[in-house]
Amino acid sequence: MKEPDPQSAPPRERTGGGPAVRHRWPAWAAGVLVLLLAVGSVLHSAIAPEPRPADAPATEFSATRARAELDRIAQRPHPAGSPANEQVRDRLVARLTELGLRPAVQRTSAGVAETESAHAYGWVQNVSATLPGTAHAGRVLLVAHYDSVEIGPGATDDGAGVVTLLEIARVLTSMPAQRADITFVFTDSEEFGQLGARAFAAAGLLGDPARDVVLNLDARGTTGRTIMFETGAHSAALMPALRAGTPLATSLSREVYRLLPNDTDFTVFRGASHTGLNFAMIDGSAPYHSELDDLSHVDSASLEDLGDAVLAATRTLAAGLPGLTGAGESEYFTVFGLVVDYPAGAVLPLAVLALLAAAAAVWLARRRGRLRLAATARCAAAALVVPAGGAAIGWLAWQAVVLAGPGNRRFLGGDPYAVVLSRAGLALLALVPAALWLVWFGRRRGRPAELAAGGLLVMAVLAVVAAVLVPGAAYLCTWPAFAGAAGLVVTARLPVGSPWRAAVAWLAGVPTVLLLVPLGWLLFGTVGLALAAVPMLLLGLAAVTVFPAWRTPPRTRPVLAAAAVVALAATGLVVSDAVADRPGAPDPAQVSLVYALDADRHEAIWASEGDGSGEWAGQHAPADDPGVEQRFPALYGSEGTRSGPAPVVPVPEAAMKVLGETAAGDLRTVRLRISVTGRPTQLTIYADDGGAPVVRAEVGGTTFPGGTNRPFTATGWRWGLTLSAPPPEGVELTLTLRGPAPAQLLLAARSPDFPLSALDGPRPDSVRWGGYSSGLTFATRSYRI
Repeated sequence: MKEPDPQSAPPRERTGGGPAVRHRWPAWAAGVLVLLLAVGSVLHSAIAPEPRPADAPATEFSATRARAELDRIAQRPHPAGSPANEQVRDRLVARLTELGLRPAVQRTSAGVAETESAHAYGWVQNVSATLPGTAHAGRVLLVAHYDSVEIGPGATDDGAGVVTLLEIARVLTSMPAQRADITFVFTDSEEFGQLGARAFAAAGLLGDPARDVVLNLDARGTTGRTIMFETGAHSAALMPALRAGTPLATSLSREVYRLLPNDTDFTVFRGASHTGLNFAMIDGSAPYHSELDDLSHVDSASLEDLGDAVLAATRTLAAGLPGLTGAGESEYFTVFGLVVDYPAGAVLPLAVLALLAAAAAVWLARRRGRLRLAATARCAAAALVVPAGGAAIGWLAWQAVVLAGPGNRRFLGGDPYAVVLSRAGLALLALVPAALWLVWFGRRRGRPAELAAGGLLVMAVLAVVAAVLVPGAAYLCTWPAFAGAAGLVVTARLPVGSPWRAAVAWLAGVPTVLLLVPLGWLLFGTVGLALAAVPMLLLGLAAVTVFPAWRTPPRTRPVLAAAAVVALAATGLVVSDAVADRPGAPDPAQVSLVYALDADRHEAIWASEGDGSGEWAGQHAPADDPGVEQRFPALYGSEGTRSGPAPVVPVPEAAMKVLGETAAGDLRTVRLRISVTGRPTQLTIYADDGGAPVVRAEVGGTTFPGGTNRPFTATGWRWGLTLSAPPPEGVELTLTLRGPAPAQLLLAARSPDFPLSALDGPRPDSVRWGGYSSGLTFATRSYRI
């Protein structure tokens, strides 16, 4: 028997009288519970544990002890091949020896052929040491890279990972031995092509992929919770280790990571058929890869979180490594520290079941007269506008941030130093489209059950789509769809006047709140304000699932007024963060400025990428210079390059000399020697496609193909080979050229030895180097061979 829905009653009955108000406490209680869960889940995902003191028990990880070691190795930049990096290497060897281990240094070279950038080859010095197990039952490899970028001390990237491994080594050497061997690996030259990891893998030092597991530590930020963001094959076997450490983890992260232009050493090891877990802190990205990745920006709480997670995972694995062969893949996520996982093969069946459950719930609600199919379809279609509107607001907010502070473009992902207010404002803005959707369809177009069913159908359909296209994200829609279907069934069966209908509707939104809301907040730190549209879309999707629990249709004018106030306040929060981070604030602006010497002409310039570096950089590089890439091929960017004249001063340079030449048919083989002045960190040989083409190049026994590997350039320098950490005695290489015409080559030396003394005056305290084209020196010389 169908019961009349209160939506068909006169307005006075629909909004309820005095007795109805007294019986709304279940709905209010459920609504408050959902709100508390939303806030609590965000706080849990954002706040790292307090660091343990230096006098913590020896068997526990202490961020305070680890940080004391960080003070030794992150005093200044130490890129691969620099004297400072050699000092860090020596410190690692000394500390491992103090712990009773027997460290070894792998001095070798490695290379990788590229198709979208210059080939990479370099000299590396990896450090490793093994703590033997009692049964030698497999091996756990703990990996972190000890080189930094050229302009920053690398305190978090990857100094935090390095000292975490040293503190874990101290803990494990103070305990009884585990069953499995534990190898500590400190790789070199991760920042340039992961060459240290490639050399380690090429030498066969990784071991057996069927028995050995890799735990890699890296950073893409300076604060926040530790994220386990990537696994290798056979991930189901690693879930016990993940549960032991309870870091934040979601299989969505691997989908997001594929879209980001980032690689780690784990990328190399995974490519060598090894499995494992990849850990990182990702929030607070403003100092990342900049001069400000120093000790003052290290979050000890984040360091504690990283150490606790990795130590627990290591102990679990080393106590009894799982059988990897035959283990399947898992999809996984965490809820308040609880790791939920299930087989990857269940993703699509579960999504299909969720869709069927949603369809069955809609059918039952229609039979009981709670909804109309046509109106439900309209609500579902309109519900799609809400996340789309949230994404649009996120994009517009980024434009506002750039307008308020153009220098924000210089930050990774557009995140300045202060982002909490911006993220809170954006989260509030995501609610505005949902509130407008609720009031429009709730009062004019549909019944509460139709709104709920519309959001439910959207979620269920997206679950199936995600299961096919991005399986790691499917759980975000699958479980909310199951809960929504259950809630719709229960509310459809409850009497119309029952005060529990709204309460059940609120509670049906709990999975949505627990899964989507903290992840939306986490994504703000992952993709940055420049891509705020992504978490805004997710939060909008959560809103259309939860908001229909508001069973009484809200009045239009109060909702519109509240939405306007929220929008203005939220916009103010977003813009205030951007304004607060202008040059002159406590945290300096990050600027792009390099010194470039043309040794052929004996001329030098200051160059700056784009126009977002502020007044100080603009004074040195005031004019657009479309021809700068022809003279200095490394200076290119989507926003163009500006330049200005600079005095000629001594900087690290390189010179090329022909040692010999042979011919065979139309091929010429030229032996070359490159000598260096000073200690450049990189040398790059460019070949112009207007001269004799390069067929292949050989250095250190590694052969690289010729042709084109710099297709993006607008110049003729369409082939390149970069040599990282070249030895002081120089480098020999061989080029094979086709045809009798001379080859047009350009040799560029790159170093972080920026000539501050050549500036017109001292660099202001309000600016620091930031980004990939800052604080560097380039010196070029051309050759015809």
